[in-house]
Amino acid sequence: MIKSLNVKILLIFVVALTTGFGISVPITVYLFENPITESTRNEYAMRSEMLADVYSRLALAERGPYLKQLAEKQKISLWIYDRNGVRYAYGQASKPTLTDEEIRLVRDGTEIVRRTSVLPLPTSLNMGFPLRTADEQLAVVIHPESSDVDLILTLMGAFILIALTIGSFKFVLFTRIVVKPLRALTAATRKVAKGDYNIVLQTKSKDELGVLSEQFQQMAHEISQVERMRQEFVSNVSHEIQTPLASISGFVSILQTDGLDEAEQLRCLNIIRQESMRLSRLSENMLRLATIDSSHYPFHPSLVRLDRQLRRVVVSAEPQWAAKRLNIRLELPKTAIYADEDLLSQVWLNIFGNSIKFTPEGGEISIELQPGNGEIRVIFRDTGIGISEEDRRRVFERFYMADKSRNREAGGSGLGLAIVKRVVELHNGSVEIDSAVGKGTAVTVFLPAV
Repeated sequence: MIKSLNVKILLIFVVALTTGFGISVPITVYLFENPITESTRNEYAMRSEMLADVYSRLALAERGPYLKQLAEKQKISLWIYDRNGVRYAYGQASKPTLTDEEIRLVRDGTEIVRRTSVLPLPTSLNMGFPLRTADEQLAVVIHPESSDVDLILTLMGAFILIALTIGSFKFVLFTRIVVKPLRALTAATRKVAKGDYNIVLQTKSKDELGVLSEQFQQMAHEISQVERMRQEFVSNVSHEIQTPLASISGFVSILQTDGLDEAEQLRCLNIIRQESMRLSRLSENMLRLATIDSSHYPFHPSLVRLDRQLRRVVVSAEPQWAAKRLNIRLELPKTAIYADEDLLSQVWLNIFGNSIKFTPEGGEISIELQPGNGEIRVIFRDTGIGISEEDRRRVFERFYMADKSRNREAGGSGLGLAIVKRVVELHNGSVEIDSAVGKGTAVTVFLPAV
């Protein structure tokens, strides 16, 4: 199969032109054969009458030189057949194509025109005319040895014009097949412009248009996914904002009622404060994620002591894990890594924060550093509630919460692990989660070693 559009168009052009010239031959012959034959026959019929008049008045000795001179002057070949069938030839051609029977018919008064070629030219004609003298009935056969230049130019012009007309028509017809994918692609772009990304472009072509169609269909599919994610994002953001706003509005309404004691008022105010902080955290996480996603994010890697950084994270979260009486176990050998310290700190805070949130009181959380094989593994293990198989496949999606009620109670927004994944990817690393419901969760971050 031809994979180049240029070669395909070139071949179509050659085929169309060849077809045009091939079909032009019989059309030109059909159009000009009879008119030229009739015109030539009439012309030489008049000449034969003049020849007969002069020939009959010449002496026998003068007839030969006269016919020879006439053949040379008019560029024709002449054959005179007497009553016995004896032939006298004058001119360049040695023998006409008329049979003996046809010569006999001509001698008896019949005019015969015989064509020796498909070309509609006078040089392809052998014309037999009766030649009557006072004492005998002869036959003269005339064969033109040249054609008029104007006639040849007219025929060539007509032939080329017909060939180009047919060739152009064929070329347009063939190119319609070639550009069919382009028309489908144009229609598809209109659908995409109107927001319809359900595009099906069926093309078997492997040339540039075929490749473009496949890539456009892939692009439409990806845009469709992005659009679906955008709609989900807007829906999730609206929901995450609307929930605390509704709570704040409700408790403000309660505070505006009369008869509340001081304890009830404090409870309402605490809830309003918690919901406000939740909105603030949501806003911060969204802004952070948007900043990381942008191509202009200031990524500043430097040499970081990973063991020290993880210890600082554990210390900073001590009020949370100490309040739940969690056992924290650390295995942090001295390890350096080349990374953006602030971003990486956010990764550990988010993972460690989740471990604290979903590990029941008295549980255990361990953090291990395992350098080796050109990479560094940071493993967070907890004895928390665990994550189901279905939820584990989606926990890195933005705004996805495995347990929405418990997550909101714990102040989650569904963006923490999305930020983790994005930051780790910025460091050319990866993150995996292994979990079992009721047994705990292990989050492993893989980072390239220095």
